[in-house]
Amino acid sequence: MAGTISIDNLVSVSELSHGGVSRTLARVTDDNPVVIMRNNKPAAVVITPDDYKRYTEAEEDFALYLEAVDRMKNDNGERLNMSEVFGKDYKPVDDGFEPEFE
Repeated sequence: MAGTISIDNLVSVSELSHGGVSRTLARVTDDNPVVIMRNNKPAAVVITPDDYKRYTEAEEDFALYLEAVDRMKNDNGERLNMSEVFGKDYKPVDDGFEPEFE
């Protein structure tokens, strides 16, 4: 997606309510998001499903990155084994599933 929004990509809410939804959606591409304006202020951005998926995955990856950085910053070197984490009675479930690797 481009870093700037063209004035051609601004759509007022009133245009949508007067039958402009299909025209507006037809203009949306990966490189061409549409900004919905209400009272001369941006109210929403219409993006493609692929862009939405990419942005949400990036957000999740960034949250995991921040958590990893925090853990490394606060690491005291202590490591726990499986029984310390799950308890002494923990037994892995053997459901017969064998992953296939190619």
